[in-house]
Amino acid sequence: MLKKNMIILENNLYLKMGLVKILESDYNIYSDIDLSKNLYDLMKHYKPDIIVINDLSKNNLKHVKRIRSEYPNTYVVILTSIILEDEIHEALLAGVSGYVLYNIKSKELRKAMDLISEGEYYFNSSTMTIFIKSYLKLFDSKEIISHLFTKREYVILLMLAEGKNIQEISQTLNISEKSINININKIYNKLSVKTRIQAIDKAVKNRWIPYNLAISNLYVNYNKKRTLL
Repeated sequence: MLKKNMIILENNLYLKMGLVKILESDYNIYSDIDLSKNLYDLMKHYKPDIIVINDLSKNNLKHVKRIRSEYPNTYVVILTSIILEDEIHEALLAGVSGYVLYNIKSKELRKAMDLISEGEYYFNSSTMTIFIKSYLKLFDSKEIISHLFTKREYVILLMLAEGKNIQEISQTLNISEKSINININKIYNKLSVKTRIQAIDKAVKNRWIPYNLAISNLYVNYNKKRTLL
């Protein structure tokens, strides 16, 4: 099986060497890169499937937007020591596909990269909590959303868009699968739809959930012929 290509943009030499050691068996890795000088020339040559960027500064955010605009089949991962609530919203809108913490275990790192390279999103449980809090602010700021959905329904809709199944949603929210199903049916009834795809599509078109979060998982789930809710 052909290895996929990965570019790692990390200033810390020891951390970069550690990432290369863990991932080099699965990816062709290019890590000796100056972000400001030759990144885009190398992208044209290597056509990376994934780019790992150290932290999301304003300058790096500009690069993320450009990468996702010019290379839609290249996915961006943020490598960081801390995840900020205000940053997640902006990062998702820019096109970031996942956050990886410095202390991530080797097995989990491989899993994260495999998911992202297939066009899915990766968030660990703590990141998902921050993500939900971030978008609950959107819930509170848009009258039509709070009028249409309860907060629980809105969180479940977000998690459906993120690609989570009923069991995963149940575990994350610590409520029963039966309760999840009841809420999903309420969402479908309110939106006058019958499937997950229809619900997410309608929510995206009305800008109730972020396009970048939903669209990748819609197509990945469809192409893999997964069982849809």
